[in-house]
Amino acid sequence: MQKKFFIVTAIMLALAAGLAFAAEQTGGKMFHHRGGMLRHMAKELNLTDAQQSQIQTIMSQSRSKMQPLTQQLRQNEQAQNAGINGNFDETQARAFANKQAQIMSDLIVEKQRVKSQIYAVLTPEQRQKALQLLQQHEQRMQEHMQKKSETAPQTPSQ
Repeated sequence: MQKKFFIVTAIMLALAAGLAFAAEQTGGKMFHHRGGMLRHMAKELNLTDAQQSQIQTIMSQSRSKMQPLTQQLRQNEQAQNAGINGNFDETQARAFANKQAQIMSDLIVEKQRVKSQIYAVLTPEQRQKALQLLQQHEQRMQEHMQKKSETAPQTPSQ
């Protein structure tokens, strides 16, 4: 049971670090690309102007909820890194992990809420097409990750 908790926590921390890093690298403009995403969705799904407007509102509201959470992740990580002194404190590490996992949980819930709200705006045909596009995207990402892992330089064992 503890091993499963540790694995889940490690995954959540990795996701949190990646999300915080992405937010930091884009200077807080992480959601800037949503305009491009909306244009792509509008084209691929043949969205009406009304649907585009509704989706834009949903995404804007989401941004105001998600930005403080990503900022919290980043601040927690920075505070944790500032406290590194060479001594490992498992209690402190677990408290940090739990805090980050809770924030990641909130982010995931918000992301799912947004998806649900967007899907509610779509017609049944558009939903089906959106699911197909999502599956294709996931497949491309898997292929990309596979290629990346195959071409990653191998470090010699010591």
